[in-house]
Amino acid sequence: MRNTPALILSFLLLVVATCVSTARDLTFYLISDVHVGTIYKQSEPVFTAEEYNLNVVRTLDVLATLPGRPWPTQGPLAEAMKGRGPVPAPLAMIVAGDLTETGSPAQWKIFDTLFPWQGEAPKRFPVIAVAGNHDGGSKTGIIRQGLRDRNAAMLKAGMVTKVSEDGLHCAWVWQGVHFINVNNYAGDVVKADAKPGSMWDPEKSLTFLKEYLATLKASLAPVIIVQHLDFSDRSTWWDQDRRKAFYEVIKDANIVALLHGHTHAITKLTFPEDKDYAAFGNGGPRFDCFSAGAFKREGVTKGQPFPGPRNPCECYVFRLTDETFSAGHFTAGPEGWNSGPKSENLTVVKPIRRGN
Repeated sequence: MRNTPALILSFLLLVVATCVSTARDLTFYLISDVHVGTIYKQSEPVFTAEEYNLNVVRTLDVLATLPGRPWPTQGPLAEAMKGRGPVPAPLAMIVAGDLTETGSPAQWKIFDTLFPWQGEAPKRFPVIAVAGNHDGGSKTGIIRQGLRDRNAAMLKAGMVTKVSEDGLHCAWVWQGVHFINVNNYAGDVVKADAKPGSMWDPEKSLTFLKEYLATLKASLAPVIIVQHLDFSDRSTWWDQDRRKAFYEVIKDANIVALLHGHTHAITKLTFPEDKDYAAFGNGGPRFDCFSAGAFKREGVTKGQPFPGPRNPCECYVFRLTDETFSAGHFTAGPEGWNSGPKSENLTVVKPIRRGN
């Protein structure tokens, strides 16, 4: 009996440790459309690939300062983050496609160096990269093969937990949340006017997604899906039948968010949008879609000098707890958080449906 207090203390410590170990609190970042190797031939003088890549490095240097920054001071994200400290370092940063401008071996080598999958502390975060339409195609293409090599290394290191049969698509689990990378887009066949092996070949990513989700169906575990091309009904690559096929695969899953790039726009939209929802939603769920924007600058005036160094720092910051999904958009504004006219729509705090 003399040991009873010690036993009670040990039990309480075990309970506390168990609670701590099972409490979810994860942060990750989303960027997109890096376009390593871009040349602005229309500017005068020409803005070279070397100059552009230096801007990529500068942008990464600014993003490296994100951990430790304060959250926004007002709005739903500010309320949700009260008492949770500053912005944490991410478990990884996801790059949602168009890693390079033309898919050349030299551009891939630069991307792979600037965005190492394992990260380089303290300035570079671990990176999970997604193939985009600028990154070429074919199973022997330099970038898709490079991504297969990265997937194999990440699988060996435990950073991802599942890789598709052909090695291109992958999935991983962070604190009970399942992430699935289907690369360019979720599909099994190329669009009507494209060839197998081209940049439009999805390489059976929809089958990979369907089979992976089937393993989670009973648990209703939370899921986040990432691809390059957008989910909009205005997208030129995705017709009604393909969008409907994707919807049928995901509609019964506990989808927290769909992430993408391609549009170079900072957006938070809904899939299916109104047109598609009327066509095939049938009263089913709709899902939040997020696009971080792009590193590549648009609107450079022909015949004019490139308008100076710019670090857009267009990056979505996501934080998930057991109960809540929170999203805020970090940019080059004075406060570090997007304060544009549509910024309220970019900030999201919502409950997460609990799974097993």
